[in-house]
Amino acid sequence: MKKPWFKAKRYGFGWYPASLTGWLVLFFYVAANVSLFILVDQYSHSAGDTLIRFAPRFLVFTALLYVVCYFTGEKLSWRWGEDGEIVLEKVLRAGGIAVMPTDTTYGIVGSALNVSTVNEIYRLRRRDLDKPFIVLIAQKADLRKFGARLSPAQTRILNHVWPGQVSVILSCPSERFSYLHRGKKTIAFRLPQKPGLRRLLAEIGPLVAPSANPQGHPIAKNISEARAYFGHNVDFYQDGGEIDNKPSRLIDITDGTEKVVRL
Repeated sequence: MKKPWFKAKRYGFGWYPASLTGWLVLFFYVAANVSLFILVDQYSHSAGDTLIRFAPRFLVFTALLYVVCYFTGEKLSWRWGEDGEIVLEKVLRAGGIAVMPTDTTYGIVGSALNVSTVNEIYRLRRRDLDKPFIVLIAQKADLRKFGARLSPAQTRILNHVWPGQVSVILSCPSERFSYLHRGKKTIAFRLPQKPGLRRLLAEIGPLVAPSANPQGHPIAKNISEARAYFGHNVDFYQDGGEIDNKPSRLIDITDGTEKVVRL
């Protein structure tokens, strides 16, 4: 899908540049208006005369900008005052990316079943491409979506650690999910205990949810820090206040025994 020049604002009505072309269009719009104002002012006799002469031309340029945004940008919809949870669901359903509180830290999340969304999160986090993301699920049955088959020993371990802040590495040999397992043939899953997050996962489906930070940087503890990392590249930020938790415990149970990978 061709990348739009402009993205629709998540609140209010309008667009902001989403590509280099969009920024160039905005630059020429501003430059044209400044040049026009200077030119009009040279032939005007007063400030009022300048305003009267400039205003219609400004409106024409602005109308042209809106036409360009309409045909090269995302479709607009009013979002003023819309509930944050509803906006979050809409963004994730549409393949967008959000920063939100998970059951551990702030995460940068997107649909685990959308290849382009997962790849975009890799780009934003500047993460090594051979390191798989953790996938959040709403229930153990969701593991079947990824072709995971559990042995009795694995099921006993999962019943003991889930739901909770424990991510579990399981086999996922299917090449269909190579964009998730990155050639390692395994994926780490987590079934969170947080009720609101479980409800979201049940509605939206599994989400990749790495911590909200570029690789090698501290995890964002609040939305301000997350915005400093990702800016307009993220479609929605859900503010959960200050969060200063550790990432989840990580265990490997691919062979039916529990091996601690991260405490």
